[in-house]
Amino acid sequence: MATARIEVAIASIPEKKESLRRALEALRNHLSASSPSPFSVPEWKDLDDHISSVESSIRLRLQALLAKEAAQPSSSPSDSKEKPSNEWQPHANPEPEVVPRPQLISLCINMDSKDLVSFIAQNRKELGAIRSELNPALRSAPDPAKLVLDAMDGFFSSPPPTPKGDKKGDKDADALATRRTCINLLERIPVIGPEIGPSVRDQAKKLAAEWKGKVTDGGRENGLEAMGLLQLLVSYGLASEFKVDELLDLLILVSRRKQAVDLCKSLGLTENVPDLIERLNNKGRQLDAVKFVYAFNLVEKYPPVPLLKAYIKEIKKAAQDVRTKGNNSSESENVAASKELGALRSVIKAIEEYKLESQYPREFLEKQVAKLEKRKEVKRRNVAAAAAASNSRIQKQQHPNKRPRPSATTSNAITGQTLPPGMAKQPQFGLADPSPHMGLAGAYGFASSGSLYNNASISGFRSPPRAYLYPSESLAGTGGFYDRPVNYTGYPISRVPPPYNSSLYP
Repeated sequence: MATARIEVAIASIPEKKESLRRALEALRNHLSASSPSPFSVPEWKDLDDHISSVESSIRLRLQALLAKEAAQPSSSPSDSKEKPSNEWQPHANPEPEVVPRPQLISLCINMDSKDLVSFIAQNRKELGAIRSELNPALRSAPDPAKLVLDAMDGFFSSPPPTPKGDKKGDKDADALATRRTCINLLERIPVIGPEIGPSVRDQAKKLAAEWKGKVTDGGRENGLEAMGLLQLLVSYGLASEFKVDELLDLLILVSRRKQAVDLCKSLGLTENVPDLIERLNNKGRQLDAVKFVYAFNLVEKYPPVPLLKAYIKEIKKAAQDVRTKGNNSSESENVAASKELGALRSVIKAIEEYKLESQYPREFLEKQVAKLEKRKEVKRRNVAAAAAASNSRIQKQQHPNKRPRPSATTSNAITGQTLPPGMAKQPQFGLADPSPHMGLAGAYGFASSGSLYNNASISGFRSPPRAYLYPSESLAGTGGFYDRPVNYTGYPISRVPPPYNSSLYP
């Protein structure tokens, strides 16, 4: 039996179950009116649970079979007759499908649209795996088109995202996840191709009219609302309900997204692409215009290099406006530099993607990138240094009486007296520089002439001046330590030693 016939048979199960329920109720009434019956009639709930279990098992096996068929490319003559080669076919390379998890199957069978959206949004970290399960899971629903349309109730029910850094960041993330989930479900409809009944189409038409009044330029969202509306029109065949100008304006809002080209083709706007490119150029979105130029083979009519150069010029102008409005503050400079860097890198990527190196060498652009990065780094360091200085000043103002930490040059642990700067830290070998100790005699009560401690160390140990230890003694007195002849020092036997020979210290 072909899979199509199996799907038809499964779709008729609810009607057959209802017929069986009526027959069981009639049998129960008939038996209750007659004499006691020798057998008992089962409860409908038990019978219904058993049938539902068998139905779920059949659906799972069918989905596994469909997944195998989808993995094998088919090129039958009938397919080529049904879909002309010049007609755009969405998802020409079908996504791989796997047997969906039981929870997804259960939600789809029960037409539980609200919980279906919540389940996918809460498990968005596994979106890659869930996407491969969605197609077979939605096919198991009694009415996939209505199930997906009912799921759209949550698209605008959540509050729109707030600016970055707001305390409602978690709620905004959930709102964005819900909207992306709704768009993902809408994208499944053209793939599985379910039958869309008149009532469901009318419901979709009313929803599109409602969304049309709510769609705005998404700003930070990058046109997520417009993306949902356009996908709704594509999935339920409602493009004819909108004017061409309205569709082009919506496409401009989503032009940065990778689905924009496919949406344009699905909406039947191929002939209006030149008008779209002109609008993108006028709005400073030349980089997006280049994408449509190559997608629709319009390179000769719209050369890409002038568009890319115009795009860089527009971004530099916008960056300068940011600096001016921000009074050239550090924040405005950072925002402007980031804007320029993003544009330059995007253009370099486009040059590589479209192989335009011969027409637009990227070396100059790369130098600009390096220059901007260096400027940002210098600015960042200056801001960090200013912040550190400000914090230090604030701490001093908050603790004005806080004593500084003592250092080796401020006190003597033994005598409690202040050491001279040159005595605070001694070198291990020799005298590093005799100049700091010049003239210490005058500071400690000695005669200013005949500097005694100009070079007071030979062995590497420098003793403090005797006047520091014994300030009452006089250097000119007799019988003192310094009157004694000390031959090993090379001093002559005299009261005041002469300076060292210049041969020792050239």
